[in-house]
Amino acid sequence: MLHRYAVLILITMLILPTMTVAFSTEPTKQYDPAQFTLQTFNRNMNVTTFVGPDYANETIMHFLRSATESIYVEMYQFTSPGFLNLIHEIYNSNPSLDIHVLIAENSLGGYQDENTYTMWNLTQLGIPVRWTSNTFTFSHQKFIIIDNDTTIVQAGNWARPSFPLNEWEYDPYGGFTHKNYEGNREFNIAMTDEVVTQYYRDVFDYDWSIGSDYNEVIDGTGTPLTWGALDKVYYPRVFNYSGHFSGQMKVTPVFSPDTSLEAMLWVINSAQATLDIEIPYVSNSSVVVDELLDAIVAAKHRGVTVRIIMEANRNDNEAVALAFAKENIPIIWMDLRFFSAIHNKAFIADGRMILICSINWSEESISENREAGVVIEHEGIAGWYQAVFDYDWGLADYDTPDYVNLGWFPHIPTSSSEINVTVYAHEYYNDIDEVKLGVKINNGAWTNYTITGNVYDSAERYPENFFYEIAPQPDGTNITVVAYVDSLGVESKGLEMVIPVRDSIGSVITTPTSTPTPTDSDIAALIAELLPYIAMAVVALIAAVFLKKRK
Repeated sequence: MLHRYAVLILITMLILPTMTVAFSTEPTKQYDPAQFTLQTFNRNMNVTTFVGPDYANETIMHFLRSATESIYVEMYQFTSPGFLNLIHEIYNSNPSLDIHVLIAENSLGGYQDENTYTMWNLTQLGIPVRWTSNTFTFSHQKFIIIDNDTTIVQAGNWARPSFPLNEWEYDPYGGFTHKNYEGNREFNIAMTDEVVTQYYRDVFDYDWSIGSDYNEVIDGTGTPLTWGALDKVYYPRVFNYSGHFSGQMKVTPVFSPDTSLEAMLWVINSAQATLDIEIPYVSNSSVVVDELLDAIVAAKHRGVTVRIIMEANRNDNEAVALAFAKENIPIIWMDLRFFSAIHNKAFIADGRMILICSINWSEESISENREAGVVIEHEGIAGWYQAVFDYDWGLADYDTPDYVNLGWFPHIPTSSSEINVTVYAHEYYNDIDEVKLGVKINNGAWTNYTITGNVYDSAERYPENFFYEIAPQPDGTNITVVAYVDSLGVESKGLEMVIPVRDSIGSVITTPTSTPTPTDSDIAALIAELLPYIAMAVVALIAAVFLKKRK
């Protein structure tokens, strides 16, 4: 009998290749290396928070000048003459310093010649340089490793708008001084911890190993770096300082194409009360971006208050804003009178969890580029950036469906908090007849308060911010608010927004690496992997039944 089983198994093994082809699915597109997984480090460490253009130069220059052993730079654009001069200064003062620089070989916006010049210039110093690999569609990452114990993750490049020229001048308004050259809004963060930094160092070493050497004969020497035309703008550099935090915190490095989508969805899905997003644009033309948009709508449906700041007239921003307005999700446009651009890419969930990164909302950025970021779970750190977001929210213009925006403080009030709600009437200054705030407590009736007399100056220096204080409400209360502005006989109404009153918020959703959720492609891959064994078992079972009947 045994020889009959052996024959059947042999036949099964011979026919399996054709069966596998018949049942297998086409593999999803993979990008090398795609080998770094999400890992959360629970560490007692130091973190420095800073944003551009307010205090970006001072903070990063401090860290670079503090290097005693090594500096590793992996940057999309290295086009700032200030940073090139700084590297010269640091190297000349300590020639034994180990400096390695990776720069993108493909750069949009006409900056490639300047990247090439930086490569050529650094080789004249004897600093090792390489182009990042063309494995990636774009190498859009921006991170630095100092002395193998500090990692700096940036939204901004080492470029003029991200780190504008430092200059101070006297401002007669208010009697203070301020830096007066325009720059981008960027979130940046410095993390000092050897274990966390080793993760970033592993990525840098891998990218260095697959990069390509700069070749002066082939690549040329590029275009010398200059500051170019510099525009002066009024922006008082409100966050002209860095934040310093020490203690236990959870840190999760993030990289495209490896873990970006997973991390972004994790932060969105973790939000239980509020979700604030500040990004330049949305390219709503891919499955991965649709996943993010669907997750945001799902967050709104489960009771999360969502606010989004973007730039107007970019990509699919207007279309997404109109679609989100139907869900009472406001998207407002950054006021670019104060900034060169909004170049930030940040998520803040519940004021306690933040993703800072270089990842744009596009198929390329999430699935094909090299991008770098970090998720940090720490109320102090997330709260520091929350204050910046709230400031930017107060500057921005809200024109879907009308030009009426509002904000409140504190961000998530407790049952003992008075709640200051402000209506931002930016577009109506000098033509305001009446301002009202509609308030609804839970499912109660609406009450409209006329607040035209409660006014203070906006950041633009005009009396156009109108406020109302709501008395403390019990834990768990949801306060719905809506703004009205009467101007030249026409009333404009903003979107309804919910202020959540919470004394506490539940635990953050577990990091996806701890409890991964299988996708359709994961299941298909598992079935394809097990199919030969399944087929063998089926054939053996049929044979056993057949032989039993023969008996």
